[in-house]
Amino acid sequence: MQKEDCSLFIVQIILIIKKFVAQKILKNLTYKPWTGKNYGNSEIGKLLIIGDSHYFNNGLPNNLSEFTVEKIKELRIISANFYDKVDAVLNQGGKHDIWDNIAFANAIQTTFSSADQMPTKDDLDNAKLAFREYLDMTKPEKVIVFSSRIWEHCFNKQGWGKHLDKVDERWNIRELDYDGGTCKAIGLHHPSTPGFDKSKFQKVVSGFLNDY
Repeated sequence: MQKEDCSLFIVQIILIIKKFVAQKILKNLTYKPWTGKNYGNSEIGKLLIIGDSHYFNNGLPNNLSEFTVEKIKELRIISANFYDKVDAVLNQGGKHDIWDNIAFANAIQTTFSSADQMPTKDDLDNAKLAFREYLDMTKPEKVIVFSSRIWEHCFNKQGWGKHLDKVDERWNIRELDYDGGTCKAIGLHHPSTPGFDKSKFQKVVSGFLNDY
């Protein structure tokens, strides 16, 4: 085999391996996670936010896998209730700068048609697999889950991770393992929950990020 042919062969093998790895990483995912440009390099450390679901009441976008990423990119020009409230709880400034410093993904991979659509058990089982895959991809130090039903489905039964503590005697903190490390996670209400108290959850999140 000539030198040029050998080099081309090696390049082709590398491309095949990369394609295989990419497929393996995304095996449980419809949506790629958002990873901010300063993720892991700001004072907040490596923080992953897990939300609930995406819903589409005007048809599906052409590229579902990039939808989460594109949604976060639009936040400075298009207001969105969930993201505005998460930003307010984390940042208190309302300018969406926090998204440059964190990673984000919704756990449910099914495309919902309305905000009040209820997930099936299969949807939630797949969300748990996706959650774990997002941890493997982003390798966070801390995780905040803004969805009670995702948290309860993942952790109401014994198995994954271990209980560490509670904030305000209410909000459970768990240690979770992933490929290559561990992180601490807390589960909170979805910001669209009736009676969601921004100031209350600012204190809970501050306590979690600063004390654990």
